[in-house]
Amino acid sequence: MKNFLYISVLFVIFLSACSSFDQKQEIQTTKDSSAVNEFEVLIDFVEKTGDFINTKKTPALIIATDVNKNLDKYLVIDIRSESAYISGHVDGAYNVKGENLYSFLQDSVSASAYEKIIITCFSGQTASYFTSLLRLAGYGNVYAMKWGMSSWATAFAESKWLKKISSEYESQTETKGNSKNPKGDYPILSTGKLTGFEIAQARSKTLIEEGTKNMKITADDLFANLDSYYIVNYWPMSKYAIAHIPGAVQYEPKKSLSRESFLSTLPTDKTIVVYCYTGQHSAFIVAYLRFLGYDAKSLLYGANGFMHNIMKTNPDVGHPFKDAFIFDLPVTQGKQRSSKVAPSGDDNSQLTTPTIVPKKNNKADDEGGC
Repeated sequence: MKNFLYISVLFVIFLSACSSFDQKQEIQTTKDSSAVNEFEVLIDFVEKTGDFINTKKTPALIIATDVNKNLDKYLVIDIRSESAYISGHVDGAYNVKGENLYSFLQDSVSASAYEKIIITCFSGQTASYFTSLLRLAGYGNVYAMKWGMSSWATAFAESKWLKKISSEYESQTETKGNSKNPKGDYPILSTGKLTGFEIAQARSKTLIEEGTKNMKITADDLFANLDSYYIVNYWPMSKYAIAHIPGAVQYEPKKSLSRESFLSTLPTDKTIVVYCYTGQHSAFIVAYLRFLGYDAKSLLYGANGFMHNIMKTNPDVGHPFKDAFIFDLPVTQGKQRSSKVAPSGDDNSQLTTPTIVPKKNNKADDEGGC
C-alpha cells in the first residue's frame, strides 16, 4: 500500500512538473493493456523527458577525488560483496547489493536530500549499469564513480583494472568499415502497464533486481564467437577507423540511438554487444537497450581489455587505464559504515522523490566519454 501511494504521488508530481509533456498522450483511456504498444509508449515517454542516453549527460560519471572532497554532501553506495566492503571502503558508504538498489532508494533513505548519490563497484562498470537504470527510473542525481574502487586505492586497482587490461586481441582488429543493419522492428514489451511512467518504473525495477549476470561478456568469449553477435563500436568515427573489432558497426556516441537516428537498425533477433574504451559508457548504453527490450551485453573493460597497447601508443584512441587514475585516498575497514554523524539525508521515514527532467535541446558531445 505504501509503494502504491508513493508511485501515485510521483506520477502526479511528474505530470504537474513537466509542462513540455502532453498529458493526453501519457494517460491511456483504455484499461486493456494488450491494446498498448508498450515500446512506443515507453520510448515516447523517455524521449520527451530528457532522452538521457542521447545527450552529453551520459555517461554520468564522477571521479574519486570529487567524491572524497564531498563526503558530507554525497550519499555513497558500495555494491561490492560484503567481504570486499569489509576489507576497505569509502568512509560513510553503505554496502548494498546491486539487486537491492531500487528498494533501498525507495524505502531506506531520502535520495532527494543528497546533492549526489554515488554508486561504486570494483571497476566502475557494474556501477555504471545500475546508475543508468536508476536514471531511467527518474533518479537524476545518481552517478557512477569512474574506474570504481580501482581509482580509490592501489590495492583495489591491482585486483581489477591493472590485472584486466590486455592487448591479446589487438592483432585481430580491422580498419575497414561495416554497414549498419537496415531499419527494422522494435522489441516487444509486456509489463502489463499502461503509461510510460509506469512502464519505465517496471522495467527499471525488473532489470535492477535481475542483477548483471546476463548483461556482460568477456573479450575471450566475444572473440571466440564474433559471428554470433551484432557488435556496436560506440566511439567516434575517427577512432573507429584506426582499429576496431572485426565486424563491429560504428554508432556515434550520444546521438545515434534514438528513433529519429539509428535505434531501429539494432536487431531484435540477435544479441547485441556494445563496447567503448573502458566498459563504463557501454554499460550505460546496454542498460538502456535492455530497458527497451533488446538483448544486449557490455564488453568488460572495453578496448582496454583487448587492445590496450594501441590505446597507449596512439593518442587518437582514448582513455587507456593508467597509474595516474589511482589516487590512493583514505580507506575505512570493517563492517561499520562510518564513525561520522550521518548526513541529513539519512531519514528512513522519508521516501525518495525521483526527478524526471524535460528534454532540452542541448548540443550532443560528439567525443564519447568512456
